[in-house]
This record gives sequence, C-alpha cells and structure tokens, in this order.
Amino acid sequence: MRISLAQFVLGLISAFFVSGAAVAVELPSFSAAERIVRIPQIMMDNNNLLYDVELQLDFDSEKFLVQKYSDDAPTDIAELNLPFKLALGKTATISSTDLQLQFSDVTEDSRCPTGLACIWPGQAGVVIDVIRAGKDSEKITLTSPDSYPIIHELSGYKLELLGVQPYPVFDTAIKKQDYRLILRVIPLL
Repeated sequence: MRISLAQFVLGLISAFFVSGAAVAVELPSFSAAERIVRIPQIMMDNNNLLYDVELQLDFDSEKFLVQKYSDDAPTDIAELNLPFKLALGKTATISSTDLQLQFSDVTEDSRCPTGLACIWPGQAGVVIDVIRAGKDSEKITLTSPDSYPIIHELSGYKLELLGVQPYPVFDTAIKKQDYRLILRVIPLL
C-alpha cells in the first residue's frame, strides 16, 4: 500500500500534536513558493509552555522538518480561538474583534508552592481590563483554583483563563512583573 506525502504528513501532524494537554488548531496555510506549511498550533504541556509550530515540506525530496519557532508571549496581537500569553501591565488586541484585554493586577496568590504539602491548594486572583471601542472599560476579577479553565462570558465572547504563571515554588518570591496569564477568547455561537 502506497500513501502520498500529504497523507503521511497529515498522519504525522495528528500523531505529533495529540500528546498536549490542551490543543488549539486552525487550518494550515501553504506557501508553494516557500514550500512551507504553517500550522498556527499552540499546545500547553505540563509546564504550561506555549509552542507555535512550522512544518517545512520539500516536495521534491519528500522530506519534512518540524520546527518550534516561538515559545514567547505574542507582542500585542492575539488570535480568536488560540491561547496566548499576556504579561502583567500589557494589553493584547484580539484580532477580528473590537476587544482589547489588559492584565492589570494580581490580587492574591495563595497557591500551594511546589515542595510543600498543603491542606488547601490555594488560588490566584487576577484582574483583567476589557476594553472595547467606544465603551467604558470593564474590570473583571478571575480567581483560579487548581483546575482550569476559568470561564467568563463577555458580550458575544467567552474569555478562558487557562493558567497563571509562574507557579509558586517554596522559598522563592514571585515578583509581580513576572506574572503571565494564559488566555483564550472564543466567539459565542
């Protein structure tokens, strides 16, 4: 049985990305001139790291290369349906919407530090300003227990808090400027 390169690549893609705890996928885009299939793929592993993946195909030699090209927070634009990181004090514009989200404060972080056994897992409280063109900004406070996602409905959208980073470690203080949120905005149907 002979399979085409496209069938092989699709099988590889599905096998490669199924291992993540949370995965969001859009349709790949293909550039024939560059021979690159770009898959806007973001995956969270046990360390809550984000990866964006590019698959380079050489149709002449039928070889391919999977390459991690970013694990940093996006600059200031986020895509609908895809998780993104947002640093404290920064604002992300959600493309194709009138939404902007600003991570404005950490009100508490009582999560049980790594290295300790706690009776209660604790929680983190964060404040996000929702900014819409022509409207007053709305402050929302999300409190995250030990399970995610934390969901907040906005007019026409669902905001998901998928994680608060970094996770506390025994005997190590977290500076406020080091906090990052992992968020996702999904349109309501």
